[in-house]
Amino acid sequence: MELSFDKVEHEKYQQQFEAYKEEIKLLKNELNRYKTSADSANDGLWDFDLITNTNFISVPWKTMLGYDIDEELELDGLWGKLLHPEDKKYSVKKFDDFKEGKFSSFDEKFRLLHKNGTYRWIRSRAKNIKNKAGKVIRLSGSHTDITEMKEAEDALKESEKKYKSLFQNSLVGMCRFDLKEEKVLESNCKIWEIVGVQNSNYKGIICSEYYKNPKDKEKFIEILLKEGKIEHFEVELVRADGKPIWVLISSKLYAEGYMESIVIDITDRKKAVLELKKVNFELDNFVYHASHDLRSPLSSMLGLLNIYKQETDAVVQEECIYRIEKSVKRLDDFIGDLLSISRNDRVNDPYIPINFLVEISESLNSYFSGINMKRIDIHVRVRQPIPFVSDLTRVRAILNNIIFNAIKYRDLEKPLSIIQIDVEVNKKEALLRVEDNGLGIDKNKINKIFDMFYQAHEESKGSGLGLYIVKNVAEKLSGSIEVKTEKNKGSTFSVVLPNSYSDK
Repeated sequence: MELSFDKVEHEKYQQQFEAYKEEIKLLKNELNRYKTSADSANDGLWDFDLITNTNFISVPWKTMLGYDIDEELELDGLWGKLLHPEDKKYSVKKFDDFKEGKFSSFDEKFRLLHKNGTYRWIRSRAKNIKNKAGKVIRLSGSHTDITEMKEAEDALKESEKKYKSLFQNSLVGMCRFDLKEEKVLESNCKIWEIVGVQNSNYKGIICSEYYKNPKDKEKFIEILLKEGKIEHFEVELVRADGKPIWVLISSKLYAEGYMESIVIDITDRKKAVLELKKVNFELDNFVYHASHDLRSPLSSMLGLLNIYKQETDAVVQEECIYRIEKSVKRLDDFIGDLLSISRNDRVNDPYIPINFLVEISESLNSYFSGINMKRIDIHVRVRQPIPFVSDLTRVRAILNNIIFNAIKYRDLEKPLSIIQIDVEVNKKEALLRVEDNGLGIDKNKINKIFDMFYQAHEESKGSGLGLYIVKNVAEKLSGSIEVKTEKNKGSTFSVVLPNSYSDK
């Protein structure tokens, strides 16, 4: 029996309908599995159909920004509202170009507003789907919360920034040097300052031209290669400008063939140590000579007193008194010198205007009463157009000692002793020059005449402190002293003292 057309068609469509139902069921299952997977994923998934204007937002997408899982959200417009103001201009433009199909993928980082009022850093990755005409009909993508990673990156950048700041602004020189290639990999500003070069000219701390003694470099390399490190290597270097400096180097050698070094400028410390040694030497020398110079006149006076007691001859007694007075004067002068040294180190008087002509006159007058001034011709010339301001007590100490030396060490065998005293004052400084035609000083003794207790002349009966006082007082005033002398022809002492006068 033959079935009718309608019945055949009906059974055909019925079979197709059942097949569609099964396909829909499978699709629903797939969709449920996709939705379940999306909701359990760490990333927030989203999908936007541009044709139907419908969207899908997974649960993690919602919870990532503090929304409830059942809350209905519309992607269109929401994303732009949640964007951080600083990220909006760039990100929206980029997404619009992606949406229009100018490029097929989207991968950006931006901040979205959480419901609690904070911003979360999000990495958004998406693909677009186009129809046969090339028009974008669908967008699908994911959101990943990278806030912790971004904060870690920012913290690392901040740490690197602080490290670089500490590295560059460190008070010690730091550098990394490739021994194989013999080139500087990295160095901070301080090390360029220490060796006196610019960054582009820095050749590393093992460069031979920096070492004053080439053997020091050989010793440095030998220890470094043998031990793999070197600590507190003290060495004298020569800066690019030729200035010698002392440094302390600590280095470590790595298997990769490079070394890291720390360089500390210890020039001032070295000077302080040398100065301390000098002070200790002078202290020992002072104790020895002071005890001798104090006891000598005292012993002389005791001896003379014993003679005086035993003698009945008035002439002898008078001679004893005369010699005792000389010993007392010598002792008094010596104590005066000691007080002058002590005062120079401890006391700072206020600076006042000083009239050189008056001070030189008073200094000369003090010698006329106690010294034989016969056959001495003294010329004084003072040019002081503006006031000179300084420490009067210290200036007097300089004047008295230099003038006294010129008188004391005159050549008595010459028919006339000539002493020329010149002073010239300007806004910057005062130049004091005392020239004589006296005994002069041997060339081999010139370097020692400013030492404590040094006596350049065998016939000298002084304390040997005069020129020592002059030099130290001048340095205390930030001045300087120079001497030009020739045996049996005379000496010229020149002192430069800064002028603290201001006409403002």
